[in-house]
Amino acid sequence: MENRERKYKEILRTYLPLTAVAPIYEFIVANNVRFRITATRSSKLGDYRSPSPRHPFHEISVNGDLPQYFFLMVLLHEMAHLNTFTNYGRGMQPHGHQWQEEYRQLLIEYFNGGHFPPETFPLFKRYTSRIPLNHAAGQELEQALKRYGIADDDEAHMTLDDLPIGSTFSLKSKPDKVFMRIEKRRTRYLCNDTQTGRQYLISGSAEVIGTQA
Repeated sequence: MENRERKYKEILRTYLPLTAVAPIYEFIVANNVRFRITATRSSKLGDYRSPSPRHPFHEISVNGDLPQYFFLMVLLHEMAHLNTFTNYGRGMQPHGHQWQEEYRQLLIEYFNGGHFPPETFPLFKRYTSRIPLNHAAGQELEQALKRYGIADDDEAHMTLDDLPIGSTFSLKSKPDKVFMRIEKRRTRYLCNDTQTGRQYLISGSAEVIGTQA
């Protein structure tokens, strides 16, 4: 058992701030979570699946290419879905009032626990100051956390949110396709495939390469 715990924590240390490894491991064990670290997914950063007769456990997945503090923020987002299901059952809005309060409490717990950079506290405070959460401050906080623990090659970690309207780019997960950013629609962007003319809605957090204005 000790050997299994040690190996599990060694894996978590690869993706999380070191201070967060122990509390995250405890959460996973206490809630019988099947936790998966996945390859890049352009459509999502993380995911939560609630238990069912054919799937009798909680499952959380997070993309493995995220910077450590942003990885933790995405993981807390999914943990909040688990807590919402546990405390309120099925039928809640995915990001409704109950989820927002659960997420807010987890962020407060982990910020107060010293698991995030102190320099980001003003953004964190703006984001969590009330319900509904301050969406604009949340986006700023995400962008700030993405920049911690990243190599100097910023272009390699640029996201669609960083680009101006009219920019052409390739997705890191699909480098053979070139898109043009057209307009923002909530958290996604309407983009054109420059070869086929087909339109797609792409997440603003998707990492891009080969960008140009």
